[in-house]
Amino acid sequence: MRPNADLYIQAGSYEPVVWTITDPDTGLPLDLTASGYSVAGVVATRSDGTGTVLLELVDAEVWDRTSVGQIFFQPPSDVSTLWPSVSAYYQAELSHPSGQKVRFAQGRFVIDSDLNP
Repeated sequence: MRPNADLYIQAGSYEPVVWTITDPDTGLPLDLTASGYSVAGVVATRSDGTGTVLLELVDAEVWDRTSVGQIFFQPPSDVSTLWPSVSAYYQAELSHPSGQKVRFAQGRFVIDSDLNP
């Protein structure tokens, strides 16, 4: 895992970022497609997750989970092209079927907006 990973997004483009989640006991990748797993994130004006919420990063909209423990941040270009220029902070959490949550990433979140003619 890379808990501190800055995300720089060129709105309208498609450049996925990936994290791999493993079982802490066995070291094997978790099946994140199993029922009960989900990913969510928030982009806010303050690094501690408070302040004004600028974007909600919703599971299955901008995140993709795999059976081999991978979480992809991959906002579709038609979604990111609508995002305004932002220089803020994000936190991302993985929810486990047991109900527990773990923050797997956080950092700067910068969007260069798409300049459409």
